[in-house]
Amino acid sequence: MKKVFLAAMVTLFVVGCSKDDDNGYGPKQDQDQEVIDDPVVVENSVRLASDNTFGTVLTNAEGFTLYFFAPDSKGDSNCVDGCLANWPAFNPSELSLDEGLNADDFSTITRTDGAEQVAYKGWPLYLFANDTEAGQINGDGAGDVWFVAKPDYSVMFTRSQLVGRDADGNETNLTSAYEAGDEETFYMTDANGNTLYSFINDESGTNNFTNEDFSNNGAWPIFQTALENVPSILNADDFGTISVFGEAQLTYKGWPLYTFGGDENRGDNFGVGFPVAGIWPILNLDTESAPAPEVDTSAVEKTFTVSNVGASAYLFDFTSLENPELELTRGSTYEFSVDTPGHPFIIKSVQGTGTDNTYDDGVTNNGAATGTIVFTVPEDAPDVLFYICEFHGSMTGRIRIVDATETTSFDVGNNGATSYVFDGKGFAGDENPNFNLRRGRTYEFVVNTPGHPFIIKAVQGTGTGDAVNDGVTNNGVATGTISFTVPADAPDTLFYICEFHGSMTGTFTISD
Repeated sequence: MKKVFLAAMVTLFVVGCSKDDDNGYGPKQDQDQEVIDDPVVVENSVRLASDNTFGTVLTNAEGFTLYFFAPDSKGDSNCVDGCLANWPAFNPSELSLDEGLNADDFSTITRTDGAEQVAYKGWPLYLFANDTEAGQINGDGAGDVWFVAKPDYSVMFTRSQLVGRDADGNETNLTSAYEAGDEETFYMTDANGNTLYSFINDESGTNNFTNEDFSNNGAWPIFQTALENVPSILNADDFGTISVFGEAQLTYKGWPLYTFGGDENRGDNFGVGFPVAGIWPILNLDTESAPAPEVDTSAVEKTFTVSNVGASAYLFDFTSLENPELELTRGSTYEFSVDTPGHPFIIKSVQGTGTDNTYDDGVTNNGAATGTIVFTVPEDAPDVLFYICEFHGSMTGRIRIVDATETTSFDVGNNGATSYVFDGKGFAGDENPNFNLRRGRTYEFVVNTPGHPFIIKAVQGTGTGDAVNDGVTNNGVATGTISFTVPADAPDTLFYICEFHGSMTGTFTISD
């Protein structure tokens, strides 16, 4: 094992000599003269460089790019003989690292030809003969097996013989069709070369294997990692994250990802044969998207089509309002047809990003960025939940939960002439919130805003014009109760506003 020297980004060796330390071999000089050589800059043997296409990459001391070879998942070098002419093994005389690199990630292997080679996270490192200048990355993607070495891959891609091990411990070479035979197969691993698997009984964004108490997680651990970068042969949009009993699990093409407790070493892929071949497949470019969960469509109350405006907001098909409030009924089933790549849609009990506080009771496929989320609202669901993007806090809205037969009632106060303030049924001092009201349901607004008449209107403007009177009782009072039974032909958008102050206003989105 080479000794690893941790160094800063640039190590400066300043070489100097004077009359006191030349041992009689230094240059002649006057008594007052001092000779100081220019500093010699010595770069670390492994450096971090930034590339416009690939982001942060590893290079050698001269700035030439380093690479991984897909067949090396077991940690040995499979680039031998003539291969080395184009892909020289990286083997510096001493190993020193740029700041940001961890010495524990580096090791030295002995190749079959007896030479030594440095590896990063178990992947042997190579240079490329066709990179003729520092900073070039001409080798990435070559033969679908060469990838630029990066410190921040979340998954890797390998090519190897599948060796399945069945429930009785028998090992069999398998083809990509999970039949007995010899064939090198492409598949995904984690960043450290451990094989990733899917489960044939899972559905898109739905883990049907893991027990709620995680008692079987030792056999097939869910794969948990924050997706950063993937090899260029893979599409980052094919990955997502779901919540499994409060824990995050990475998905690929909708398939939840697992590792196998029976894989003893990196590069092992015994899980493809357990308990029989094909139950736990590997994943690669040929993997078909996971099937959508089966849903009794006759039980679905409503389907929401969800898209997005960049990383700023979710959009729903029933309104042009961004991040609208949703009103859902206990005991009813709703579908969310989500097409928001890179923006996992999560139903949560607390309005915050990440995968904590997911509300999974009655929810299937929670956290999908592409696919169908199904929510059968439990009878004991709280009065308010939230939807939010896993990564972007601006993509969020309130889900207000109501009983099937109740008349929903809100208390309305005011903050001077600035805003109305709402309490009750999911509100707690909310100023000028937007509402989702549903046709055929009755709502009460218990108003106590002296001097600020509360008017339901078709146009968002002060005064008494355009007031909505169909289904409305006591419209425009400043103190008292306004009742609104939303007509079946109500428009998709209405407003509430103070008769006198245009800042005291909000939007009603009307839906079935």
